[in-house]
Amino acid sequence: DGSDEMPIWPTCGIGRTKRFVKNDNSCENVFVCPNEEPGYVELRDMCDGIETCGNENQICRQSRSSTEKSVSLLTTDKGFTKRISYCKKGLKSIELQKSICTSELFILPEHTFFGVDKKTTLHLPSSKQVCDHLFGEQYVYTSCTNKCANSPCPL
Repeated sequence: DGSDEMPIWPTCGIGRTKRFVKNDNSCENVFVCPNEEPGYVELRDMCDGIETCGNENQICRQSRSSTEKSVSLLTTDKGFTKRISYCKKGLKSIELQKSICTSELFILPEHTFFGVDKKTTLHLPSSKQVCDHLFGEQYVYTSCTNKCANSPCPL
């Protein structure tokens, strides 16, 4: 009789990206398909090898063939707030799948040597991780906060 198809379930998105969600607060970003159905791919399903959008695998290949390494961090508050790894706005679904993000104050061991007299607020994963893929600032802050599984702080 169609009673189970009444609009009582919360939805998210508009047009092609309209979908059912757990609750009104669980609407996350999606990758919008340019021409194909179903209209979008959940970010957690990107680069899974299944061609959902028609160009998804090409985009994933292109991004993975990049030889450029990310060495700097997203920095705000005149350089005194740094966001590490997936602890950035818009990446909540990754955080829910991996480890929650925490905030902690950090100052380099020899703050007078580095010219810093104010503590930096770091937003980073709460659990230890393998740091083989981290470089530059990301590696220094992650390892020096004891968040690397087998990597020492280089300072």
